Amino acid sequence: MSCNFAVIGVGNMAKAIISGILKNNLPIEKIYLYDKLPIQYNDIPDHSDLFCIADSVPNAVAEADYVLLSVKPQNYEEVLQELVLIPNRTEKVYISIGAGITSASVSERLGGACVIRVLPNVPMFIGMGVSLICETSKARPDDFAFVTSVFRSAGSTLIIDECEMNRMIGVTSSSPAYVFQFIQSIYEGALAQGLSDRDLLSAICDVVIGSAQLLKQSNDTPKELISKVASKGGTTEQALQKLEENHFNETICQAMLACTCRAEELGQIK
Repeated sequence: MSCNFAVIGVGNMAKAIISGILKNNLPIEKIYLYDKLPIQYNDIPDHSDLFCIADSVPNAVAEADYVLLSVKPQNYEEVLQELVLIPNRTEKVYISIGAGITSASVSERLGGACVIRVLPNVPMFIGMGVSLICETSKARPDDFAFVTSVFRSAGSTLIIDECEMNRMIGVTSSSPAYVFQFIQSIYEGALAQGLSDRDLLSAICDVVIGSAQLLKQSNDTPKELISKVASKGGTTEQALQKLEENHFNETICQAMLACTCRAEELGQIK
């Protein structure tokens, strides 16, 4: 059975989700879009029979069965103030992807409506995302399955307890930035030694992709694979020693803790 889908906030993540929906032909009859910035509609694929651009949040949500809340945490209250004006708001399923915003806080503001909290990540843009989906007793099995299919259309999903969500942000959502920073550091280190930058960045990306695939397909732990690369007295051992001297592991752990702390702070913003 087909349904109607509303998207509030048509930024990059929303577009990635929409792209996955289109590629996998999910049973959606209409997608209602609303964003305060009309320029955000420019990148929407030309499916005139599928998309309907609304002039307000209430008009976008009025006919929707599922509502994707894809706005910044700081803007949630503004959107919720408009959603509470919709008479049939409790009949809809809301998908909340705001970092730090609990499903209970959104549900309470919407009169007890079903809210499924999801945390997608940037690789969704190329269909290789990882989306965390929180278990909830409020959702009917069919609704939960549909929401899962939306995010699985652009990558993989992991079902978690919501009490773990803020701690998982540093694991899946923010971590692509750590990887980009790591790649940038290797790239800059190569240039500093006078190497040509022709195809260098691409080669480094392939190394990271290949290493991750090897780890995923292997029965070895990360530490076991490290030992296979780092022979005694060799170049890799020297590199790893330098990383340890500069507290590489500790720095990553501190970065992840900072993500969790900030998520907790964002959850308190009204």
